[in-house]
Amino acid sequence: MPRKFSSIDRNKWLQEYEGGKPEAEIADGAKCDVRTIKKGIDEARRERDARVARIELLKDAMSRHHEALLGRLGDISVSLQVPPRDWTVLSWHDDEESVFSDRSTDVEDTPKRKTDRGHRSSDIQGDKADQMLKQHLKNDKLWRLLARQKHVYASHRLARIELQQNVVDILERETGCSLESGSNVMPPYLCSYTTGDVFYRMTLRVAFDDYLNDAWQDEIIVDPGNCYVNYRNLTLAEATGKADQCREKLLRAFQKMRSLPEIKQVVTTYQALEESTFRAKQAIEEIRLSGLVPGQCKVCRRLGM
Repeated sequence: MPRKFSSIDRNKWLQEYEGGKPEAEIADGAKCDVRTIKKGIDEARRERDARVARIELLKDAMSRHHEALLGRLGDISVSLQVPPRDWTVLSWHDDEESVFSDRSTDVEDTPKRKTDRGHRSSDIQGDKADQMLKQHLKNDKLWRLLARQKHVYASHRLARIELQQNVVDILERETGCSLESGSNVMPPYLCSYTTGDVFYRMTLRVAFDDYLNDAWQDEIIVDPGNCYVNYRNLTLAEATGKADQCREKLLRAFQKMRSLPEIKQVVTTYQALEESTFRAKQAIEEIRLSGLVPGQCKVCRRLGM
């Protein structure tokens, strides 16, 4: 009965053969036929090549896995944006999310403008990557910082909505004219997308100390027929026969906007948003600069890591 040789024997033969020892000499030492040695060396070489190939596949899989995680961290960082100071949350037109919508909003149920219907495949992939990141970075400070940034963003967004709605209320109350977005409206009325936008942006300038002086008010003029109140090339209001009075009421309304308590809230939450966004981005960058996401997830375990 022919002798059986183990993988340890075959690996030893391969090592000796690659070290320069002839097959015949290896056969003499093993007390077997040269053909057995040749076959054993071939088997050992195939086993070794298979192991190396598997290791390379695992390395490549782990590399792609970490690249995906680092890429997702990059996407999250990019999404953490501080809006410009003149950000207008609600539209001045009568659409889904505008100043004409229900004004009883809060931080949690404030609607977000939708650009897509349903989940896109990229959103689903992002959700999966987020799940893996949370497994890798379990108990990491990053999640606390991201939750803080999300909360502050919502608070700041609400503060702007409240300021915008208060600007609308003051305009309508002080002038006695309603804010309108349509074209077939009987005067007197205020044009929402011009009057609302101009006075809201000027109020924001006051909030962020970007308001230099009242010179812009000199450009608010009444047409010769006393029908329209214009600002530069924009129509602010139509008040046939009373446009001059409407102009004065608009200016008085702005003085009241300047002292709105919501102004301070917009600035306070904006500063908090800048800080929370910076800290969250910094935490992400620390992980990305290491080039490796620490910890382990289901994918890692499946790969045997």
